[in-house]
Amino acid sequence: MQTISVKAALAQLDVLAGQDVTLEGILHFAFERIALEHYPLSESAGHSSSLSLWTGAGSLGFDVEACRKLNGKRVLAQGTLSGPDPRLGGCGHMSAYPAELLLRYLTKWPQQV
Repeated sequence: MQTISVKAALAQLDVLAGQDVTLEGILHFAFERIALEHYPLSESAGHSSSLSLWTGAGSLGFDVEACRKLNGKRVLAQGTLSGPDPRLGGCGHMSAYPAELLLRYLTKWPQQV
């Protein structure tokens, strides 16, 4: 599976929605804001170039300690991409994001030392 940027995924959301994708970005892990931001941050435009991360409604969740260690770092994220809920107009906390990723796999960017 090809790795693409958050901005590229958002630009192709109409085609990629419902598909499994591998994205590169910067993990933001904080209260009410769990997101994948576009990398590099110098090209980011805040929430509009980020997407919400979630693990679904089941019993699995985020490994909080691992996510705290990865917070602010470049990561690879795999999962199923979804567009905004038509009733809410957005995704994630307060419907602030244009898309969300049902996360299946999250790891440190391979080229980091």
